[in-house]
Amino acid sequence: MENKDYIDASLGLAFSLGVFERYRRNGLLQASDLHHVPGIRGRCTGYLQLVEGKVTACYVEEQNGKRHPTTTDVLIRLDGERGPFHWKLHPLPAPPTSHPDRDAQSEQEQKPPIPRQIARLNVDSLVGWTTIQKLMLQSVYEQIDGRRDITDIKRAVPLSSNVVDEALRILFSLKVIIFITQDDQNKFF
Repeated sequence: MENKDYIDASLGLAFSLGVFERYRRNGLLQASDLHHVPGIRGRCTGYLQLVEGKVTACYVEEQNGKRHPTTTDVLIRLDGERGPFHWKLHPLPAPPTSHPDRDAQSEQEQKPPIPRQIARLNVDSLVGWTTIQKLMLQSVYEQIDGRRDITDIKRAVPLSSNVVDEALRILFSLKVIIFITQDDQNKFF
C-alpha cells in the first residue's frame, strides 16, 4: 500500500471544501496544472490554505513563481467548468487552542505573551510549502528570543499582523516554540 503525505481531494473542489470544513481540517490544498485561470497565461498551481476547515488564503502561482491572489469562488468555478483538477490536501498541524482561564481576563489586564524557542525549526521538512512561505515562517522564528513579546515581533518583521499571528500558531503547533507570560519571563532571565 502506498504511503501518501497528502489527502486526495479530486472529487471536486466544492465538495472537498465542504468535507474539510465539516471535519475542521488544517493544511495546504493544492492542484497543479490548472488552466484557463482568468488573468493567467498558461498553466499554474492553485493553493488554498485551510485552518480548522476555513480558507485563510487563496492564490494561484505561475510556473515562474509569481503569485496572484484569487477567490475560492473563482477556483470552485474553474474546477467545475474545466476540471475536476487533482487537488491534494497536505496536512499541517492544528493551530493552538485558547486557554479558558486567560480568556476570562479582561483585554486590559492581558499582556502579550512572549514566544520562546524550544527546538530548531527545519523548514526543509515542510512538504508542500513554497519558498516564500518557508521564508516568512523562518523570519518570524528568527525574531523569537524569549524576551520580545508578540507586539515587538510584529514590529520587527516586514509582514502583516495576521501573517505573523498565523506564523506563530504554526510554529507553536510544530512544537518549536512555547508562549510564556511576562510574569513567567522573570523565571528564565
